Amino acid sequence: MGEGPASSPRLAIVLVGDELISGRRRDTNGAWLAEQLFARGVELTGIHVVGDGIAAIAGAVRAAAGQAELVVVGGGLGPTPDDRTREGLARAAGVPLAHDEEAHAAITATLATRGRTPTEASVRQALVPEGGRWLPNPVGIAPGLALGVDGARVFAFPGVPREWRALCEAHVLAPLTAGAAAHVSTVWVAGIPEGEIMERIGDLPALRVVELASYPHDGEIELRFRATGDERVARAEAAREAVVARLGPAAFDPPPGGRIEHVVVGALVARGLRLATAESITGGLIARMLTAVPGASAVFPVGWVVYETAQKSAQLGVDAGLIAEHGVVSETVAVAMAEAALARADADLALATTGTAGPDPLLQAGHAPVPPGRVHVALARRGGAPRTLTLTLPLERTLVQRHAAVRALDLVRRLLAEGAQPASGG
Repeated sequence: MGEGPASSPRLAIVLVGDELISGRRRDTNGAWLAEQLFARGVELTGIHVVGDGIAAIAGAVRAAAGQAELVVVGGGLGPTPDDRTREGLARAAGVPLAHDEEAHAAITATLATRGRTPTEASVRQALVPEGGRWLPNPVGIAPGLALGVDGARVFAFPGVPREWRALCEAHVLAPLTAGAAAHVSTVWVAGIPEGEIMERIGDLPALRVVELASYPHDGEIELRFRATGDERVARAEAAREAVVARLGPAAFDPPPGGRIEHVVVGALVARGLRLATAESITGGLIARMLTAVPGASAVFPVGWVVYETAQKSAQLGVDAGLIAEHGVVSETVAVAMAEAALARADADLALATTGTAGPDPLLQAGHAPVPPGRVHVALARRGGAPRTLTLTLPLERTLVQRHAAVRALDLVRRLLAEGAQPASGG
């Protein structure tokens, strides 16, 4: 397998902030940029996390410059006294800070569009290490910075995620894309554990000429096929196609940046169908996932959250005797919830969940204790028999709910993918 051009630059990331090293805030900027670099075949030498001290910032930048041709620094460019990245960069380069009139004018203009006037603190954002240059910020106030340190090109951007991403795209990723040394293809999977996926696909010859990476996403698993060098597109796509053929209905393709809920909403829109929900254990999570997708209003008319056992009868009309006979956490009750929701909703499908998330077993008179993580899902459809799914999820409470919601949506996705379509308009 080819290794890509030797001229492909190495890159290091330096993230600045006391809140990061104290654990008060989790980093998302470094992870996002690392993902983008991987897709472009750029070697990431490391992610350095430092506090707000000038000496610490300068030391981290110099260390990163010794490892890579490109260094990207995030955070510490705001107007407050603890924003010291400018000073740290100047010390790393061995130069003073200088006031940049052009940067000052850009900051003033941006503030004016927001009905604000410059303050001494905001003017401080116009300080630039001597010999460096400021970079316009298309979505914020603080400019980015570019300078040289020990032979490396250093870029510094605000740490606000949308500003970080916009400036990284413009000044780091766009130039790298033209000379991209890798091609990455992806496929997503639900309903199969990560280890079992690898057992199923590990012998595929197409995987021998790509790099395969697996990324769990709380119920969904993303598989990436990365190829560099000659015929990288063909090799990555061939690997993806081989895996899809091996995994069958478990594999799916969300739109860029999307997840399983985007696939379900898209499939419902394409078929002109509507889905209602009746949730107990998932507590409205399925409805929230669906309604986070643009266009969901066309396919999601209504959802019920009937968490208390009595409300399954009061709100949906599920027979209380049925609940008493079979237990509230049972396939029978899940089906009854789905069919009751379908009868009440202007919809073609109805999805129901019931279960216990733990941490303790559910005790019901006349029934054996229900272990934590037991979930029943039912999908009712007009003109067809309901489909059901029973899960045992040995996970922490919130993860039980998340995995249950993903698997419930996957039940809908698979039904629609196979063309088993209910009669519309019932």
